[in-house]
Amino acid sequence: QKHICLTSWRIKVMDDNTAIYVEGKRKDRNNQPWHSTAITERLAYNQVKTASGNTYLLQGNMDTAAMRKEGFPYRFIKRFTYGFSRKWKEYVEAFLEEKRR
Repeated sequence: QKHICLTSWRIKVMDDNTAIYVEGKRKDRNNQPWHSTAITERLAYNQVKTASGNTYLLQGNMDTAAMRKEGFPYRFIKRFTYGFSRKWKEYVEAFLEEKRR
């Protein structure tokens, strides 16, 4: 199973506010901007699986400045600064519910 390695990563929200995905610079492609499909599973704090079946390896800390600029609440950012916790789904659900309101 090949991992796609992202640096300067951050969380983005799907257009319909139903899921999140990750975006960052792809190491094996000269740091080209890259984004995943919807995240479905957490394998480790720095590893997630997506709807397309790819595994993403998140290197380094999240790009919190970019996320703040995009209007993510501080509390949400703080929970993902060092990766995906075991409770990531709860956090995302609550956050997306807010957005849909």
